[in-house]
Amino acid sequence: MQIGKRNKGMVWLWRCLKNILVFVLSVLFSAFTTQFIPIIPTIFIGGIQVDFFLLIIAYFVLLSFLFRKWRKVFIWVSSVFSVCIIIISLTGVGWSPRLIIGNAMNNIVFLFTNGKSMEVDVKPSETAIFPHITLQQHIQQKVNYEDSAVRVFAVKSSLLYFDEYYPKYRQICRQFSLLKYIKENFKYVSDPSYFDYFAPPQESIELMGGDCDDYSILVASALKAIGANVRIVWAPKHVYPELYCGNKMEFEKYISAIYIFFEQDTEKKHIYYRMDKNGNYWLNIDFTDTYPGSVYYSNEVLSIIYIK
Repeated sequence: MQIGKRNKGMVWLWRCLKNILVFVLSVLFSAFTTQFIPIIPTIFIGGIQVDFFLLIIAYFVLLSFLFRKWRKVFIWVSSVFSVCIIIISLTGVGWSPRLIIGNAMNNIVFLFTNGKSMEVDVKPSETAIFPHITLQQHIQQKVNYEDSAVRVFAVKSSLLYFDEYYPKYRQICRQFSLLKYIKENFKYVSDPSYFDYFAPPQESIELMGGDCDDYSILVASALKAIGANVRIVWAPKHVYPELYCGNKMEFEKYISAIYIFFEQDTEKKHIYYRMDKNGNYWLNIDFTDTYPGSVYYSNEVLSIIYIK
């Protein structure tokens, strides 16, 4: 009788260990697939990468079936996958066991922490003095994304970070890499007294310093040089850029990328954005914090400058 109970206990323990092993492999397989297999569509619902969790279920069912029916096939599949991960990671291609595990953890944490985004309405100012049309024109004229020096700077900066996520997030990686570099290196320097100086982007690239309008001109020029769309918002005593994200589905992909790329910076923080009359999303990319979508310096808007 005791032997029977012991055997049942061993069987139960073996099944638990088997299910844990299959689940861990399912998570790793899913993390690899969602990050490095472009043909797998990315599905976001409420900012959560749903395809990742659907793949976990699919892999769990498949691997459980293989384990139950063809244990040797299961062992071979798991072994080959692990060996391939180790070999290719040693070649420096851009993905590794650490990266895959990190991607899995980011998706799981994102599910339970429920990252949030907050829309900020365009609030017209009732007391501030509106900028003269010539000041707005000065900013538009200073933005230059066709200059070769601006293009070289933009491309080089867009390749510095997040390249390992490119198979899934594509140009979002390039845009956020460029923003990260500028945010980490640009330092605030005031204009001369009683004079609004608008620096061309070439000058800001060389100096990596200036005031808010210089920063906005630089960011708009550099992002547009790599294909992004940017507008500049004039607020009371401040100027800042916003990044075009597109419709709700496209915006949710930006949100997911922010919480993954800037995990430590965004902990317990919101992502701030505006919507235009066409239902398109614009992300705050001011230097008020170290990540895209940081809190707005001011909700009031004097003028919105679109860059042609």
